Amino acid sequence: MSVQLENHHLIKTAIRAARCGFFIAGFGLSVWAPIVPFVRQRIEMSDGVFGLLLLCVGVGSLTFMPLSSFFASRFGIRNVILACTTILLLALTGMALVESIVVFGIILYLWGGCLGLMDVVLNIQGLMVEDRAQRPIMSNLHGVFSLGTISGALALTGLLMLDITPAMSLFMMMLVIAIMCAIGFGGFLTERTKGNQNGFVMPTPFVALVGVVCFVVYLTEGAVLDWSALFLIGIKHMPDTQSGLGYASFSLMLMLGRFCGASIIKYLGTSKTVLFGGIIATTGIGISLLAAHWSISLFGYAVAGLGCANISPVLFSSLSRQQAMPADQAVAAAATLGYLGVLAGPAMLGAIAEFSSLYAAFAFLAVLLLIVAALGPRFK
Repeated sequence: MSVQLENHHLIKTAIRAARCGFFIAGFGLSVWAPIVPFVRQRIEMSDGVFGLLLLCVGVGSLTFMPLSSFFASRFGIRNVILACTTILLLALTGMALVESIVVFGIILYLWGGCLGLMDVVLNIQGLMVEDRAQRPIMSNLHGVFSLGTISGALALTGLLMLDITPAMSLFMMMLVIAIMCAIGFGGFLTERTKGNQNGFVMPTPFVALVGVVCFVVYLTEGAVLDWSALFLIGIKHMPDTQSGLGYASFSLMLMLGRFCGASIIKYLGTSKTVLFGGIIATTGIGISLLAAHWSISLFGYAVAGLGCANISPVLFSSLSRQQAMPADQAVAAAATLGYLGVLAGPAMLGAIAEFSSLYAAFAFLAVLLLIVAALGPRFK
């Protein structure tokens, strides 16, 4: 009995640590958008140069995410998470103080790299703990990530609205990250994974399929983040000051759906979660397109967020049940493919909008989500 109690305590500690880690990742990611105007004021640059700086973030993530399994197998999960948190804190310090464009580009590269690496390693810890706990927790963990992004954005925006300097505001955000890391420290797994220690390996067909579906889901998140405000203003005639409500509606339901995800996944299973999630997300985008008033479009974005909520978490969970590829390598490969949706997807929709319209771009997105629903039975 004492051994069972000890194992139960260790699992609870590891779950709490994973939640702290996912919160850190979301919180650390959220600081960028509110701080951008102050960076542009401090460092003089053209829009073209700023675009290149943004590219540094994606390049950093795509550099380190495929190597997540390598780092976890060499150094252990806890050491990788601690290293990523340390780099994140240093990067935020640089965001607050650096005035050189070149150095700032390096900082954004490291910021994107450490967040991408941390994201994959935390998913590896989540899968390992989920397997030991024998109950679904991945949706909850992804929900905590969403909570971190919302909390971070609101906290930093609030600090800036109180006329606290950007540098001091970022230092206060860093304090929260350090505290969360300290809380989770004891539960970060010390073991090394057993994956390939030579770096990235090509995914199996099943893992590639998971990555492609995650690509569409992440593309949807990126599209709503980058394009929903312009769509609501330009096509639905929404007041400029309220245009951020589109992404807010989407992200709020994304978070709530993930916090309810364990019960949903237990009831539906993997295949039906993907099937119905794709259908609901498609319906949501369809509502936003066909709505006669922007308020109904907001409802559509909320529905789309609910549909997307549990697709990627349940698919990451499925990677621990396939036998063709070590789980840590599978997570690294699928997450990298999925992240391409965040990086390249919104630009792809922008190209469609350029040659046609934003309406056509979101209609194309609805078709992709319908394909995700059609792929649901493949995950039985």
